[in-house]
Amino acid sequence: MNEWGWSVLVEGDARFIFDADTNPLVLAHNAKILNVNLRGLEFAVLSHWHYDHYGGLPYIAELNPGINLYAPPEGMPMAMRWGFNPVPVFKGGLLRNNIYTSGTVDGFEQAIGIETNSGLVIIVGCSHPGVDVMVEKTLEVVGYKKAYLVIGGFHSPPIFRLEKLAKLSELIAPAHCSGDVAKTFLKRKFKEKYVEVKTGTIIKI
Repeated sequence: MNEWGWSVLVEGDARFIFDADTNPLVLAHNAKILNVNLRGLEFAVLSHWHYDHYGGLPYIAELNPGINLYAPPEGMPMAMRWGFNPVPVFKGGLLRNNIYTSGTVDGFEQAIGIETNSGLVIIVGCSHPGVDVMVEKTLEVVGYKKAYLVIGGFHSPPIFRLEKLAKLSELIAPAHCSGDVAKTFLKRKFKEKYVEVKTGTIIKI
């Protein structure tokens, strides 16, 4: 089931969710179709406090009461009411093991970087400050010059941001609010870097 929202389940050294779509019913439906158990998460991460990213969080808290929610500071009281242990994110740094936050960029939004055997994977939400800005900040925090993969919403960026992004990552997976213009541009100009993403996509790294 496809709806305007964004959510990524990460399974590796840690099992957690990044953003939680718009609707708990959509999360529950898609998890069932994909045979994914949303219980037993170690923590949750929220990129920013827009409904198409936090709408399903009450459902995640219901299934995983008391887990940490790493999020920009503005929504902490709401997160606590849902049943999370809210952890406000200000500065960039290590969250858990090989998982890093960019810190809250422009006082609004965070990305995360995950160290893998293939390199650094960066997950973004909507990239309101600019996808290149979010990626550069995450690279700086983790100490990398280039990412292996950048995935998420790019917020219909101007071409110059996409060209800059292509220099910062080996693979690029635009989703959510990236827009058809950005996807078409990346697919045509950087075909070797482009990764198609849609609801239910599984990427193994």
